[in-house]
Amino acid sequence: MLRIRFKCYRCVHCCFFTEERENPILLWHEVLYYTKIGELMNLKLNFKNLGHGFYRFIIDGYCPFYNIPSRACQIQKEKPLSCKMFPILVNLASLEVSTSLMCPWVYENIDEISRGLSGDDIEKVFSNEFKALKEVVKWVYTVPKNTPKLAVYFTTYFKNLASDIIKAITERYEVIKVTESSVVDGFYYILIEGDADPSYLESLLKRDEITWYKLEKVPPIT
Repeated sequence: MLRIRFKCYRCVHCCFFTEERENPILLWHEVLYYTKIGELMNLKLNFKNLGHGFYRFIIDGYCPFYNIPSRACQIQKEKPLSCKMFPILVNLASLEVSTSLMCPWVYENIDEISRGLSGDDIEKVFSNEFKALKEVVKWVYTVPKNTPKLAVYFTTYFKNLASDIIKAITERYEVIKVTESSVVDGFYYILIEGDADPSYLESLLKRDEITWYKLEKVPPIT
């Protein structure tokens, strides 16, 4: 019976990059979000389109979201899924799961975790990371890639108003992602599946309490 549980040592190995091949892979909807977060935080982010809805987050050195003095991620609650699931790695074609030896905890416990863990074992040892892995698989295999989509971004300091807007959009359209930023105060991101009426959305967003908003059509995921 496995008694080990993964523990992050808050080292820099997963937040400092020397080669492009080490850079995290992001899903298309994450790139939409982090592009806007980067703009609002005055960060210039660079993404490389790998095709089929995958992007490489190009980083040379420390991740722009990494706080060096505190040795912590500035966007811990909403960081990319590939970061949330690390040190778990997955081959999305075969769904083969492995762990990265770049992680000191994995290296220390390699004898224990290299004995052929079952899916249940992996989920117990890497509980939070496995949740992120399952979300990655869900986005890749269950979210249609070629249907129209619309990203809605807005900022407001009125939480009740934001909740009302999200509720109105959710009741009218199929919403596949809602994020309230924990980094940029009052910033919200909503991703709508299918056609959406821009005039209706603007009627919700054109008010004094909304300091900024943007509607962005998402091209087909190829």
